[in-house]
Amino acid sequence: MEDITPLNLEDSPKLFGLRYDQLISIMISLIVSTQLYSWMNPVHFGGQDLRLDLSIFFGLLGPLYCLLTLNHSTSHWENLLDFYFTSQVLIPGPDPTPVRFLLDEKLPDFCE
Repeated sequence: MEDITPLNLEDSPKLFGLRYDQLISIMISLIVSTQLYSWMNPVHFGGQDLRLDLSIFFGLLGPLYCLLTLNHSTSHWENLLDFYFTSQVLIPGPDPTPVRFLLDEKLPDFCE
């Protein structure tokens, strides 16, 4: 019997229901948090050891990344960072999207 499952190439490959970038972020955050706990000396602050709090914080960064990128593709964050941190060259010429202007809008009259 032939497999007739449609192949969606636009979808990211998944393992355990997570995309590879999400799975790697969880694994790295858990490794970093456990190693940080084992390498740090006890940090006493107010009668409490802060090693556990710091390691839990770093351990939760991976799942937090998964929640933030749940409905977006992998390139969503790259597009966002590129938009805010790359230089944008504005080329003079006609407006590429003239439909964005409101034609019925009353404009104020300026006098000199």
